Formats: sequence, C-alpha cells, structure tokens
Amino acid sequence: MKKYAIVSRGDKASSDLVKELRNGLDGSLKYDEKSPDLVISVGGDGTMLYSVHAYQHLLEKTAFVGIHTGTLGFYTDYQKDEAHLLIYDIKHSSMETEARSLIEIDYQDRTYFALNEMRLENNRHSQVIDIHINNEYLETFRGNGICISTPSGSTAYNKAVQGAVVSQGIRVMQISEIAGINHNAYRSLGSSLILTDQQEVTLHTINYEHTVLCIDIDCIELAQNETIKVRVSQKEAHFASFRQVSFVERLKKAFL
Repeated sequence: MKKYAIVSRGDKASSDLVKELRNGLDGSLKYDEKSPDLVISVGGDGTMLYSVHAYQHLLEKTAFVGIHTGTLGFYTDYQKDEAHLLIYDIKHSSMETEARSLIEIDYQDRTYFALNEMRLENNRHSQVIDIHINNEYLETFRGNGICISTPSGSTAYNKAVQGAVVSQGIRVMQISEIAGINHNAYRSLGSSLILTDQQEVTLHTINYEHTVLCIDIDCIELAQNETIKVRVSQKEAHFASFRQVSFVERLKKAFL
C-alpha cells in the first residue's frame, strides 16, 4: 500500500479529522485522489457509500476504511477519537480485506452498481410491477415500491421495511416490499425473498410515471414503460480490516 485518498462528509468535525489524518500519513504514504490503494471515508455510512461509488472504477485495486463522525457507522471501524489509532494501523499493521458483494442493475442500456440496495419508489400513486425470476413469472406487486438489497444493505433501508438481516460473506440479494397492498382483490408474497447469485430479477410495468429508481445514494426519474434487471454482481467492494470487528459486534454497535 503506497497511495491513499480521503473522502470527507465535509462538516467541521470531519474536516478536522482530515487534517489530522493528512498530518499523520503524508510522510509515509502518497496522497493520490486519482488512483489510491486505500480510501479513507470520514463521516457516516452515507459518506462510505459515496466513497465506493466515487471509486467504483477502481474496485479491483482499492480498499476502503471508515472513521465515524456521522449518525450511523455500520461501515466504520474507527470512532472520531481514534484517528491516531487508524494512522498507526495504516503505517504499521498488515492490511487484510473483506469482500462485500454488490448488485448490478440494468436500466436503459446502462449497468449500475449498488453496495446497499436499489429501490423503486413512488409516493404519488401505487405501482403495479410484474416480477420475474430467471424469466419465470412470480407475481404482480401493487404498492409504493420494491427494495432489492445486498447483505451489507440488509441492515439499511431493507431493515426499515421489515426485511431480514443477512450475514456478510453470502452472495445473495433480497427482495422486500415497500408498503405492499394485500387484500381480497390484490395479493403478493407479503414477505421478503432471498435469492442466490444464480438468479436474476426482472421488474416491468407499463407505467413508471413519477417513479424514481434509487441506487444507494443516487436517484433517477424513470420513463413510463421500462424493464429493469437486477442480479448479484461479479464485482465486489473490498474493505480494509486492520482490526477485527465481528458481524455481531457491528449489529450491537448499530442497533442494540
């Protein structure tokens, strides 16, 4: 590891930490925002998502580590008063990495990648979406939207819509309903569904008017008649692991 970059949340606490990190690392590593070996995210989980998207073209060679100054730190291993420990670990400890799976989303001849989830959301009227798995019809969903998440994203929006929390290291994706309609006239599965990396989800409707496709932190307003395909990607994001933080410890730190 020879080069690093920093992505900051931009508030005063994060900016102060950036100065401390630069002062501690610049003598040992080269600061290089174009082609870093390590990206340090200073902020919360939103900052980490932004970091991964900013460097998604370098995922094969770049690792990520987070220091927490935000509101939720599921992706961050260091607290804001531990910058000196992060500096020491980067300079003196061997770096192992943990791979986190992504999902890829095909929309209008372009492929997008998500570390947490993709969501179809419409707060103006109910959506009617046909869902196919490996080209086999599953159901017609009616409601506000659909969330498809990674194991990493299972603790984010997916958890808020009563989806299951999935342990890391499993190459799966999860479909969860957002305010689904279930009564005598309309029925859907009504629960989350976990799919393997050998399965592809196709979402289609004749009217996506007023619907947005959100991919982690970015949203796209959809056209009326569109097909969206989602699968577990072969690409992965690699997180630097200088200290051992178990999945259970992360859960307790974030939620309990």
